[in-house]
Amino acid sequence: MAVAVGGPFLVLWFLVSGPTVENVSSKKVTSADYIGARSCRECHPGEAALHSRSGHARTLQPGAMVDFAGWLDGRTAVDPEHPESSWAYALRDHDLIASRTEAGKVAEHTLDYALGSGTHAVTFLSLTGRDAEGRALGLEHRLTYFTDRQELDVTPAQEAGANPIGRSADGHALTADETMKCMGCHATRLSADDERFIEPAAIMPNVSCERCHGPGRSHVEAARRGDKALRMPFGESKPATAELNIRLCGQCHRLPEYVPRDQLRPDNAILARFQPVGLMQSKCYTQSKGTLSCSTCHDSHAPTSRDKVEYEAICLSCHSTPPQHACPVSSQSDCLKCHMPPRDSGNGMMFSDHWIRKGP
Repeated sequence: MAVAVGGPFLVLWFLVSGPTVENVSSKKVTSADYIGARSCRECHPGEAALHSRSGHARTLQPGAMVDFAGWLDGRTAVDPEHPESSWAYALRDHDLIASRTEAGKVAEHTLDYALGSGTHAVTFLSLTGRDAEGRALGLEHRLTYFTDRQELDVTPAQEAGANPIGRSADGHALTADETMKCMGCHATRLSADDERFIEPAAIMPNVSCERCHGPGRSHVEAARRGDKALRMPFGESKPATAELNIRLCGQCHRLPEYVPRDQLRPDNAILARFQPVGLMQSKCYTQSKGTLSCSTCHDSHAPTSRDKVEYEAICLSCHSTPPQHACPVSSQSDCLKCHMPPRDSGNGMMFSDHWIRKGP
């Protein structure tokens, strides 16, 4: 889902300047290099079990397969900003259909894909055709499902006042590049052998093992042969440096260079949604001598922990000793409340602020 930061500058700076869908490895790979997450479970059952419960395991689904599809079936919603426009949803022949009615005219869309883990929200995308090169074009649906509120509301960056380019009453019409980038961050692979195209039958959905570690066929086959020197394109276990770790996550969770300079401000609450952006501005990162990364606090395979005591223990591992590094307000608890407070990044979606600074 594309999100604008700071008003009418809209989505294009994320979609056009944002993440590539290729792994950090520059090696040209094909579908034959991939083996699938089931094979990874043979030697890594613990990581596989954790991942299966994480948001990464449910980032891309057929629209009709979302767990709230039954709730949508038969439901009608009015566009909050355009009450003359209403949406009706129906499950039909294994598809989820959204029909918009306005002034007696009906526009019908098959909601081909559901993007997002559902932790905060799920946005639908329809493949609407192809450009002159045969590349897929998409339509980001006008309404998004917000999990906490259990309701449909305007998709982020489609609100009134946003840049009208590509916008219509039906949603945001995406170029081929935008469609690739949007879906690419929710999938492991989009095609069999040509990453310029989306091939629905060849899509490897969700952010699975090979999305981060690289294609694993040679690794798995070497393990089955009993080879001792096992390598992966992205290393044996984790990135060699903290910056590489953050940049891998930031391919999709965003990086500071994807943000216009006038929007890269600590008071821009919407940036809380893009954790690597704030983290790389923090003194915790800049003064860590290359040791602080996303995986310092988060298990990359597991669901995001909600245990604040666990996180505070990590804070205190650096900030309790020597004494000058301890917090003068609360040296043993409540680190997150003051230094990483939850912020509303828009549409009521709350994210912990990773800028890690003094005060609220």
